[in-house]
Amino acid sequence: MKIILVVTDAKGKNLVFSTNVLKAYSLDESIKLAKEGKLESVHAVKTSQGSYLRTNPNEVGEDNLDSLSISANHLYLSLDDFTCLLSGKKKFKACKNHLELHFGMIEERGEHVIYVEEHPLITREQVMKKLAPHRKLIIAAAKQFSIDPYTLGAIIIDEIARANPWEEALDRLGAVFVGSNASVGIAQVTMDTAINVIRAGYYNPNPDDKKISPERIAKTSMAYLYAYVIQPRHNIRFAAARVRQTIDYWAHKTDLTDRPGILGTLYSQGLGDPRPNPGASDRGLQIAREFYPLAKIILEQSAFAPAGASADEELGCRRTAREGNGLFPRSLLRKEESRACSGVHTSDS
Repeated sequence: MKIILVVTDAKGKNLVFSTNVLKAYSLDESIKLAKEGKLESVHAVKTSQGSYLRTNPNEVGEDNLDSLSISANHLYLSLDDFTCLLSGKKKFKACKNHLELHFGMIEERGEHVIYVEEHPLITREQVMKKLAPHRKLIIAAAKQFSIDPYTLGAIIIDEIARANPWEEALDRLGAVFVGSNASVGIAQVTMDTAINVIRAGYYNPNPDDKKISPERIAKTSMAYLYAYVIQPRHNIRFAAARVRQTIDYWAHKTDLTDRPGILGTLYSQGLGDPRPNPGASDRGLQIAREFYPLAKIILEQSAFAPAGASADEELGCRRTAREGNGLFPRSLLRKEESRACSGVHTSDS
């Protein structure tokens, strides 16, 4: 294997190494691999300050670890706009190479490819595999915060897709680096967002823990809060709470309750500036048009309908189940049935 990308902290310390087979390793894991001769072009060095990797003598400049690096902050920021890494700028060349390898791998899977900003980031099959285990959590969180479960699911799908090229690197990065803009978990909740949600009183993963009370959360370390936010049961609820917070924040100007495109736009941009007639970004439109119906399939199809059921049978099964267990607000049920009968879904909001 060969290292093609290095993620560093703000001081330039190497934290995570990504290889040409799109596997990511921590510093300790990489040192072990180098000692075993499984990494090309590098060797392990031990000093009084610890061990690290060094590029072998006579290697070409483009293989130098310094030339392959990106800061953790830059990587987290790129999750909202990964195309900036494809700009051709020299400092992002290693990231571009990593992404192009990922694009090729996705298209070679022979599955239903999902394109984000015209680039193949993930397949439908991958999304379903990642989201399905969290179905009950998503439905419960949507009920707890009185929001549309499909909107929450669609927003999470968008986050899954955008994090997919960096999933392994992000997993290892979270264990050693947690900044204010670090995106965490399946819903890619930033640490700043988690703090804001707690301070605003929308959600607290452990009210008995004084360190994360609204009054003290600002003084609590990111690493301490991270231990809560990374857990799926809290991560998804933080996301749901943020959607609820956004709806409430805009309520004096317009009702965003059933507008997944706008909510999807704002989830990645912040609470925004409330106004009567907001428009969705391209990202928000994809959430509404493509990811919303996909979320419906994942959250409902296998949960309520028997294998081989027709669309009408599925809708009937879903209605019976939801009326019986009270998981979904009846207003949302009526809206879904209206969409199902007309053959359309929320497409521009």
